[in-house]
Amino acid sequence: MPVYKVAIKAQFENVTDLEAPGEDFQYCIKTQCNTCNEVSEKWQYVSGDEQVEMPGSRGTCNMLYKCKLCNRVNTMDVLVQKKKLYTADDVPKMKEVIAFECRGMSVVNFKFGKGWQCKGSESGTPFLDLDLDEEWCDYDEDGNCPVGISELEYKIV
Repeated sequence: MPVYKVAIKAQFENVTDLEAPGEDFQYCIKTQCNTCNEVSEKWQYVSGDEQVEMPGSRGTCNMLYKCKLCNRVNTMDVLVQKKKLYTADDVPKMKEVIAFECRGMSVVNFKFGKGWQCKGSESGTPFLDLDLDEEWCDYDEDGNCPVGISELEYKIV
């Protein structure tokens, strides 16, 4: 079963340890059916803590998707690993932060979305529930400096 890994890259201003918090985080992706090559029209959300029963099986998965074109039922699991932080030391390289095990489909697009978190590199101040669909900036009162995340990029490998 193929595993699709999402690697990210960003520029930091006085922050570090960018992460998607916990198993309940909703990853925003688009998928492609491997049978007919149909790409999902809408963004799909998958979380490592949601379990769905697979039809005709005793197993479960994190996402079940029936292709609208060929009616094939495809499944996906979020591979739970120890938290992978994108740190200030990782800038400007790409680093894998999440992986999806897919059966019958491929991950073709990724959106950062809301819910990310980081902390001030000098003060350790946590910044929670960040919306990274656009560049993010704020002010770290404890560190007395501006903070921000910009030039976000991703690659699916």
